[in-house]
Amino acid sequence: MRPYEVSVLMEGLMKRLISIFLVVAMLLALSVTAIASRSGLHNFRSSGSYNAGQFNDVSGLEWFAEYVENAYNHGLMRGRSGEVFAPRDMITYGEAVALAVRLRRIYFTGSSDLAESVLFYAVYSDYARRHGITGGAGDYAVPATRAQFAELIHNALPLYMLAAINDIPDYGISDVGIGHSFHNAVYTLYRAGVLNGCYRFGSFRPSSHITRSEAAAIMTRVVVPSARIEFDLPTRLSVEDIFERSADAVFKLEMFDSEGYFIRTGSGFFITDAGHAVTNLHVLDHAVRAIITLADGRSFPVRGVHAFCFEDNLAIISIDTEEDEVWSYLTLANSDRLETGAAVYVIGSPYGLINSITAGIISNARRELDGTGFVQFTAPISFGSGGSPLLNELGQVVGVASSSFPNAQNINLAVPVNLVMRLEVGNYITLEDFHYGEDDYYFPA
Repeated sequence: MRPYEVSVLMEGLMKRLISIFLVVAMLLALSVTAIASRSGLHNFRSSGSYNAGQFNDVSGLEWFAEYVENAYNHGLMRGRSGEVFAPRDMITYGEAVALAVRLRRIYFTGSSDLAESVLFYAVYSDYARRHGITGGAGDYAVPATRAQFAELIHNALPLYMLAAINDIPDYGISDVGIGHSFHNAVYTLYRAGVLNGCYRFGSFRPSSHITRSEAAAIMTRVVVPSARIEFDLPTRLSVEDIFERSADAVFKLEMFDSEGYFIRTGSGFFITDAGHAVTNLHVLDHAVRAIITLADGRSFPVRGVHAFCFEDNLAIISIDTEEDEVWSYLTLANSDRLETGAAVYVIGSPYGLINSITAGIISNARRELDGTGFVQFTAPISFGSGGSPLLNELGQVVGVASSSFPNAQNINLAVPVNLVMRLEVGNYITLEDFHYGEDDYYFPA
């Protein structure tokens, strides 16, 4: 074969290959387009099969009646039986996973059908793991929390399905801090108008369990955009509200030496519902035993110290209880965003007087003394206030009250709360094995 004939042949082969490539690319593009066109909100069609009075426990006068009807008509929720919806029952984690899977399945395929399994949630949990709705196995029989439900719903759908209609600033939800694992999900759903909070201050109550009626409302707002809610959250709470929502999370600390003699009182506050709490390290000075007392009068021994920092005068402790206790806790804000002149509040136990609240302002948001950074504030503190939370106008912790100057009750210092977030919580050390006895340069509160 002559060289020019080889060249012509190769040119022909290249043209055929390019043609084949273009056809395949076009088919793939058409396939992707077809798949994309099948997904969307239009897949959530109302069957209209719900009849007024269908469930004898859902009155047309109840706030959730319309949501139950919509969730039923869109194939998202069913009754406990043909006549009972059980709107006030808690949904289990397994049921919550199944609801999130139905959302995703209908959105992408138009059908929520999955093969039956002996445990109803087994097939749903497998699907949820494969599609990133859940991170792994969980206890599917226990009631789901509001935080868990928010994460499941958020993970089930593409983000563009949850476009923002509300301007909710970071830290705008009083009980959801940036450090929470569910933060992104909750803020996205608030901004999309799917969640709107509870009570007059728009709290989310992440640790509370979620009812079937609440789930019906959330599911409806996801699939029916016109049902989503436009609202504004308060930018500040009244002092009464701050005290109401914070008091149960703050406690008095009493320290005792090796012979059982009382040493001092201090203060502290919970930062998780599992009972991890923050106080000043100096409060634990020479103590081998400590007891906390809550606002309701209950007392519990301190189990031990999980983390501490001498330089920052901080300690994270936990409480010893045999009960499966869920603790009220405070949300941590971003102390780097503090501004001088902002209003602040302290709730603590000065001289052992449990749950005393004082008010003041930030005198200097970034006071540096001997190379250590503090928040200087004017809210009065006294002996026993060490370890108290310094709260902003949403009741979020911005600092840990640590010290004051003698004879100057309105010149007080707090450790910025961002330093708490840097502590690595590990296994606890009992107070008996934990030795601390350094002198503090500043007069301890």
